[in-house]
Order: sequence, then C-alpha cells, then structure tokens
Amino acid sequence: MTTAPEAHPAAALAGVPAALAVLDAGGGVAWSSRAFDALLGSPDAWGDAVQAALGRLVAGADAADVVRPGHAAERLDLRAHALGGGGAAVVAAVAADPLGARVAAAEAALHALARPRPDLLALLEAAAVHVGQALAADVAVALVGGADDYVRCAVWPPDAAPGLVTAAVPPGDGSGRARDVSAPPVLAALGAAHALALPVGGGLPALVVVGRGRPWRPDERAAADRLGALVATLWGWAEAEDRFERTVADLDDALFTVAHDADGRRRYAFVSPQAEALTGLDPDAVLAGDADWSALVVDGDRAAFAAHDARLRAGRPSTVDVRLVVGGDVAWVRERATPGLDAAGNVATGGLLADVTAQHKAEAQLRRARRAAERAAHARMAFLRTMSHELRTPLGVIRGFADLLADEVADLAAPPEVAEFADAIQTAAGRALRLVSDLLDLSRLETKALDLRRMPVALGPLLAAVAGRHRPALDGRGVALHVEPTDAAALADPARVEQVVEQLLANAAKFTERGAVAVRVRAEGGAVRVEVADTGVGVAADALDDVFEPFVQGDARVNRRFEGTGLGLAVARRLADQMGGGLTAASVEGEGSTFTLTLPRDEG
Repeated sequence: MTTAPEAHPAAALAGVPAALAVLDAGGGVAWSSRAFDALLGSPDAWGDAVQAALGRLVAGADAADVVRPGHAAERLDLRAHALGGGGAAVVAAVAADPLGARVAAAEAALHALARPRPDLLALLEAAAVHVGQALAADVAVALVGGADDYVRCAVWPPDAAPGLVTAAVPPGDGSGRARDVSAPPVLAALGAAHALALPVGGGLPALVVVGRGRPWRPDERAAADRLGALVATLWGWAEAEDRFERTVADLDDALFTVAHDADGRRRYAFVSPQAEALTGLDPDAVLAGDADWSALVVDGDRAAFAAHDARLRAGRPSTVDVRLVVGGDVAWVRERATPGLDAAGNVATGGLLADVTAQHKAEAQLRRARRAAERAAHARMAFLRTMSHELRTPLGVIRGFADLLADEVADLAAPPEVAEFADAIQTAAGRALRLVSDLLDLSRLETKALDLRRMPVALGPLLAAVAGRHRPALDGRGVALHVEPTDAAALADPARVEQVVEQLLANAAKFTERGAVAVRVRAEGGAVRVEVADTGVGVAADALDDVFEPFVQGDARVNRRFEGTGLGLAVARRLADQMGGGLTAASVEGEGSTFTLTLPRDEG
C-alpha cells in the first residue's frame, strides 16, 4: 500500500473499508486504502487502460469505467472529486451489473441449452433472451429466413410487442461481426434509436436484432460480436444434429458407438432406434448395459464374432456377418465398425448394424444354382466325351475305308459318279471325325482332364508346315499368304500349338475371299505372340466377345454362307489358356480380323 505523507489529512482514512485513493496532479497515486489496493492490485499490473482512466479523472472527468485488472469479467466504476491545487480523490467500486459478467452468464446459459440437442426454434428463442439481457438492450428479436428477407420467430422481453414481423436486412460483409441497422422502418418497428444485427448464418439463415435508446459502446460491440459468434456456432451444431437425426431416422441400418472396458465387455455410448428392429433389444437397455446383441449370436458364429471384437479392441477396423436369435427366429446381421478417438482422446468404436438375411438367402440360392449348373455341365461334358469315344471308332473306320475306296476308284475305269460318291463319303467322314475330335477335346478341357506337355516349341518350322497345308487352296482363290520367318520358341505342347495355329489359319482361309492372310511372331518379355491377320469379312463388334463360345459363330443365321460348328475357336482358346497363355481377337466388320495367340516364351 502506498503511504501518504504524514501531513496529508487523509492519512487517518487508511484503514477505512471504502476503496479510496488520492491522485496527484500527474495521475499518480499519492495515497490509497487497503480496499483500493485489493480491487486494483499492484500498479505494475494495471496496464494502459487503467492509467488512461486515472488520467481522465485528474483532467477533470467525474467518472470512468474500466476492466478490473486480472478480472476480465468485471468492470470497475471510478468516481472522482477534484482537489484544490490539482489531483483528485477517487472512489472505486465493482460495477453493479458489469458487461463481462452478463456476457459470461449468457454464454453459460446458451451452452447449457445446446448440450442436450436443442431444436432450432428453442435455440433462437434463448438467443433473443440472453443476448438482449447481456447487451442491456430494450428489445431483442430473433428472425429466420432467406438471404435478405427474414420473419420473426422470437421476441424479448416476452411482453414486448415490436412491429418488426418481417424485415429486409442488408447482408453483412461476411465477417460474422455485428453490424448497425440504420433502416428507418426497422428502427421504427423496434421502437429503438439504435440497433445491432448479429448474423447467425447456417443452412437456414437467421438474425438476432437488438435495439435500445442509447448508442453502443465499443466494449458492447465487442461483446455482441462474441455472442453472435457463439450463437452462430451453436446454430450450426444444432442444424447438423437436426440433419443427423433426420438422416438416422431414414436409415434401415442401426448406428452405434461402443467402447470396451478392461475385461473386454462392451459399453455402448450411442445406439440408434433401428437397433430394436434388428435385434429385438431396447436401445435404452443396451445403453444402460442391461442388454447386448453379442449375447444373441448363435453358437456356431460365436468364434467369428469374438475374433471380430478382438480386432476392434486392437484398434483395427473389422466386419463380420453372424446369425442372431431374434424373437425365436434366426436373422443374419452384419456388424461393420472402425475404432477411433473421441473428443476426449479415449478409444471409441463407431459402427453400423445391418440386416443381411436376404443377401445370405440369395447367396445360398446362387450357390445351389451354381452347383446344379456345374453338375449339369459335368453331365453334358461326360455325355459328349462318351459319345465322342463311341463315335470316333466307327467314324475312323468309315474314313479309312473312304480313303481306300477313293484310291481304288482312281485306278478303275469307273463312271465319274463313282469318284464323286467316294469323294463325298471321304469329305463327310473327315468333317464328322473333326467334329467328334473337337467335342472330345472340349469335354476334356472343360473338366480339366486333358494332359498337356510343356516343352520348347520352335515356332518357325511349325508355322511353315501349317501354312504349307493351306497355301494351295489360298493360291487357287488368289489370296496371298505371308508367313514371316522367326526363330522364336515357346514353352508349350507342340501338338496343341499346331492345333491352335491350324484352327486360326483355317478360319482366316475360310473367311477371306480376296486380299491376304499374314502370320507374324512377336517376342515381348516373357511371352511370344503369334498373330494371324486376314482381310476377310470380319466380325461385328457386338459379336466379337462370343466367337470363343462353343457352337457360336459371327454369322448365326440359319442359311449362312460359311459352314462350321463354332467349336474350333472355343477349343483353341481353352487350349491356349491351359498352356499358360491366351487367345484374343480384334476385328472390323468388312475389313478383316486379327487373332493373337500368346504363349510362354522359351528363354533357353
């Protein structure tokens, strides 16, 4: 405490309970009571605001208002009496209704209202009340509406009846700060000389307008900005909560938040109402710890659910499908959950519970249908294999005797018709034998019963040999056949590679009436590609994917120009696949096709 000179007449007041001080002509404290020192603290901590207020008192001001040092929520009321010879006597007291205290009380009340998820209207009504009281307004009105046209939804005090029902308030500058409302119709409707608009914003724009007779001090404007920012934050949160609740209400699935205690037991913090329809359990009972759908899991799925729960406790996302006994029935549910941290830094797991009974029933039906289809396919392939074996022997005999008959007829002076008949028998027998061979290969390939060798295959001689068999027929039609020489080698079954290339060249020769057929080999990385390109009729784009299916041709009309069973390419692709390669096609209708056989490359 500063001690006054002994001669000073106020020395006798040093012990009085009032907060008194004597200021010298320069604004310094010549003497102060203990109560004054308790209110303002050490002069070193006063700051510029207090020093400036004391200076105004010495300069002749009767009173000053200042924030109490170290107490942001309190203001001090300083009253002065000028002393002869300069200086002033000052009485200090805490303001009876400080602005900071009112703002703090308003903030506390709004926070308390927002905590239990308020509806939007209740929040605006509370904002009008508490903002009006904190800013010492005469009237406060809350409005909602569009960008610049608002409608009143709440008013304070309750008995006030301002004429402000609708208002066109100009938009602010986007800063979120309170702004002056100077429109005469608005001021007249409020019955106030001065008004401030606090923008709330959000998906549903809102305003809180406060009015009174005297102007707003700078500290009151700052308080308005602070309260406006709080109301805007709570408004946005309430809107988000409202959207969340409406979204949850529209869901078929249940949402939940769960944590695990030390012994691994689940503790639910949130469960949406849909959980009752899925599990038959009251969500309130689940939240209270009196029920848990994990207890409804059937015995056969408990191990899977326990492993899922262990992954969640270890902090890893997890999904599990289990069966629950719900009301005597068994339902499939899927629990999908992801662990994370809540606002307090504690581990919490958010999840979703969905009814997947229909999906599991559909999957079971699909599995049954697949097994039935596989059995039918095996039966079909077994029938084809059996019939192929049964037909191959007599057809081989017919073909052999047809060849013998053709040779004998050539040496006889028989009528021309005899040679034609022998040739017809020979051609038909050969075609039937090829069909049976293709059927037999297809059945073996479909059932993975065909054994293939894997050995180096020199492609140059193989391609030349196959091309040699087709060259005479192509030359006879004026179609050029080009085979690029190559020393590339593949790792495959030589006989089956020759069978595939034979099919590709036969196809090219059959569908090419003019132009050329070209055979090229490309070695790239660990693969070697054999391309057979032609300038034939081509394949339509919508039919290209089907040319490798059994009994399918590019031209499926009954009276088609080119004969065939549609088995050759189907067998060729499956052979290529089982040799570790593939067979693809590219074509432009009317311009030609390119078939590419890919095989593993022999690096040796």
